[in-house]
Amino acid sequence: MTKLDSELITVIEDWVEAYEGDDPERVIDLYTADAVVAVQGRATVNGGAAIAELLRASLVKYDRRVTVRFDRAEREANWGYVYGRSWITLTPRDGSVATNLFGRFIVVLRHCEDGKWRIFMDFDQPSADVEPTKPHFGS
Repeated sequence: MTKLDSELITVIEDWVEAYEGDDPERVIDLYTADAVVAVQGRATVNGGAAIAELLRASLVKYDRRVTVRFDRAEREANWGYVYGRSWITLTPRDGSVATNLFGRFIVVLRHCEDGKWRIFMDFDQPSADVEPTKPHFGS
C-alpha cells in the first residue's frame, strides 16, 4: 500500500471544501501564482490571475459536488503530488441539466516560503478505469 502524505491530502480536502462552499478566495489561495490548471474539456489555464478568473466564473454559474479518492500522495523536499480519482457534479444555477465529470487527477504541490503547501499543477482527465456511476452519481 502506498503511503498517503496527510499534509498533501489536507490541501486537496481544503480545495474540495472551499470549491463546494462558494469560497473563491480560499480556493485561489491554494494555488501558486505561477500555477497551471488543465481540466476536462477546457484549454489549459496558466497563472494565478487566469485561474482566479476561471474559478470565479465557475463558482457563480454552478452548484458543485465533489468526491475524491486518493491513491497516492508523496513528497520529497519542497515538492509533492497527489494522485487519485474524482467525481464532480456541476449543476447549473439556471436550472439546465447537470454535468457529471469523472476520472483521474494528479496535483503537483510546492511547499512555499510562507510554510504552506500550494497547488502548482492541477490536471484531470477522463479515465476508463473510473466508474462513472460511483461514488455519488446516484448509485
